[in-house]
Amino acid sequence: MSVTLQAIIDNMSIILAVICALCVIISVITEFTKEIGFLNKIPTSLQVLVLSIVVCVLAFFMLISYMNIQFVWYYLVAVIFISFIVAIITAKGWDFFINIIKRFWRKGTDFDYK
Repeated sequence: MSVTLQAIIDNMSIILAVICALCVIISVITEFTKEIGFLNKIPTSLQVLVLSIVVCVLAFFMLISYMNIQFVWYYLVAVIFISFIVAIITAKGWDFFINIIKRFWRKGTDFDYK
């Protein structure tokens, strides 16, 4: 089973729901563990980033195992990239992420809301 761009576009609402769920899970885990042991000595942003990478990669391997998708190395690279986005959303919020996207969006498209 291969993943195509059309399949990604068709399932975009599910993908966004999964990203939201990952952000909530990482926020809850971070909130409860940031004062424990050595974790209170490291910055919360670093903890969020490491936790995001671990949770996203684990969720990715669970998904490909469940759906019988063959592992390809660039899927893992994409998941690590997505885990950075999840970490930014978790640490700084959706508004920060939307402002980053707005910087690179072409003028005159549908994304120009204020």
